[in-house]
Amino acid sequence: MEVCLSQTTVPAVWIAVCLLALLLAGCGGAVPRGIGSDVAETETTGGDPLGGDAATQYPIAPDDVETVPVTIGPPPDPSLEDLVYRIGPYDRLRVDVFGVEEMSSAGRVNFQGYYTMPLVGSIALNGLTTDEAEAEIERLLGSKYLRNPSVSVHVEETANMNITLSGKMNGTQQITGRTTLGQILAASGGVPAVGKKRQIVIFRATDETRQTPNPELHAYVVDYQSILEGKLRDPLLVGNDRIYVPPSALAIFFDPWLGVLRTYNPIEVEKTVAW
Repeated sequence: MEVCLSQTTVPAVWIAVCLLALLLAGCGGAVPRGIGSDVAETETTGGDPLGGDAATQYPIAPDDVETVPVTIGPPPDPSLEDLVYRIGPYDRLRVDVFGVEEMSSAGRVNFQGYYTMPLVGSIALNGLTTDEAEAEIERLLGSKYLRNPSVSVHVEETANMNITLSGKMNGTQQITGRTTLGQILAASGGVPAVGKKRQIVIFRATDETRQTPNPELHAYVVDYQSILEGKLRDPLLVGNDRIYVPPSALAIFFDPWLGVLRTYNPIEVEKTVAW
């Protein structure tokens, strides 16, 4: 396949290629050449998996490139335990100490997951439920300051239940309870005609690193059109999921040799882009 690139499209191709190469890593086994297309699957061993000129369209990824594992299909639905809200950085809390108003307080958890209370100082609350936070604060107060303290913790404002949309949909949505990909996209106005419904990408922090300042990500490429048609499960989202809606003119292709997803079709460079 021959692709003609004008001077205005070349920078965008390189930008998109390099960004996706840095973000996404592929899976083993049979690898689709074009996700959401009618192109047959190609094995990762033997021959030229892309074929023709397509195999020479992309730059070589450096050996030390940081990539993100990729799964084709919806992410697993979170368990009931995963849906229980856990306190995280920048949440705003209200802590009431029954009968001791001067020790009650309100404020934000800092970026390291610590909350500061009068007299007590900094308390590590990152990753705790409100019940666990109450028990921890009662333990600290009871060990030094009060006899049989009674504490209630309320999350007044959460910073960790937001979903970020990028690409051809922009903005944030806050989730409460069981919220699916379809519900978030519909609440945001639906995927526009310029968006690619068959290649929606969900970036999600791994379970082991979700409560850390710099979590590791896993990417899931979801055929949203099949969800609309009732042919595919509509996945539940969790706090801090990031949804990328690629433009309809942009195809996402696997490179089996590099194990990454890369863009193929040229896109126009906006005048504000500097490179």
